[in-house]
Amino acid sequence: MKHLIRFTAFLTTVLIFAACNKDKEELRHERDIVYTVAEETTTVHLTTEAEWQQLLDRFCDYAEGGCSVTFRNANRTATSVTKEAVTYSTTDREEMKRWMAQMEDAGKTVTVSYDPSSGTYHGEAYATAPHPQTDWVDLGLPSGLLWAKCNLGASQPEDTGYYFAWGETWPKNEYSWATYAHCVNGDDHSITKYSYSTITGYNGYTDTLRVLEPGDDAATVNIGGGAHTPTYHEWEELWDNCTVEWVTQNGENGLRCTGPNGNSIFLPDHGTFSGSSVGVWGFYWTASAAYNIPCPGDIITTGACSYEVRERGQHLFRSNRFIGMSIRPVRSV
Repeated sequence: MKHLIRFTAFLTTVLIFAACNKDKEELRHERDIVYTVAEETTTVHLTTEAEWQQLLDRFCDYAEGGCSVTFRNANRTATSVTKEAVTYSTTDREEMKRWMAQMEDAGKTVTVSYDPSSGTYHGEAYATAPHPQTDWVDLGLPSGLLWAKCNLGASQPEDTGYYFAWGETWPKNEYSWATYAHCVNGDDHSITKYSYSTITGYNGYTDTLRVLEPGDDAATVNIGGGAHTPTYHEWEELWDNCTVEWVTQNGENGLRCTGPNGNSIFLPDHGTFSGSSVGVWGFYWTASAAYNIPCPGDIITTGACSYEVRERGQHLFRSNRFIGMSIRPVRSV
């Protein structure tokens, strides 16, 4: 009888342990996946590994159907701070799913496409803003707008952070019309969003969008909490109300903007990313398309407003939207 009691107690312990492990296993697979297909963003909450595998299959289906899909785990941040993309290609669907799962587990943003001519899946994975912006500076501006202490993706004011094309929310290896999200033919005559010219809009497409929507704003997507890329008018408020000087801070050149209350921010001069290389001049994106804004440059219908920071000061330009530039987030109080 004693042996039976001991065995029953042991069995109960084993069952409780197994149940706890089962709960832990299910909890381990719980995640919120944010994915974008054909410019439509969806968030799904998963609780089991089976659901996750089904979603990976769906991503492969999207790719095979001719739509690239971009996804990330909203509950994790990248364990790597590199701006370089990790690439992977395979003709094996299961191998692609395993690679996607590994990249998601590392907290990266993943883009998957498919080449039907060779039956090959292509994947790129990026570290998405591993340093969430938490430090905000009150410069005493009339609007009360707060400016971030660092560029998007940077951990120190002197760091570059990530480069983003205008209207895109993740960094990449190449910045060109061929890789730009808001055109379809890889050129500047097939714009699919923020289009105000029938000449450059895809099949004559135009819309009334002149400022980045939240889903296309890298600062909003990667930080949240009311953060956004500053508009042309918000940048103008900064220049109009701050004392600007060219300084060297911890070995990096840039502009120091000191507000009416004595607080300041530092904007490093770290170039732009065009093609697959970094240029020499530092530029920052605004959230504003170059529409009815008096800025120089010949790129009128396919451009967006940016600011160059150099020793001679700051200058407004129209810049091609595909170029990778720094972003300095802002938010309201």
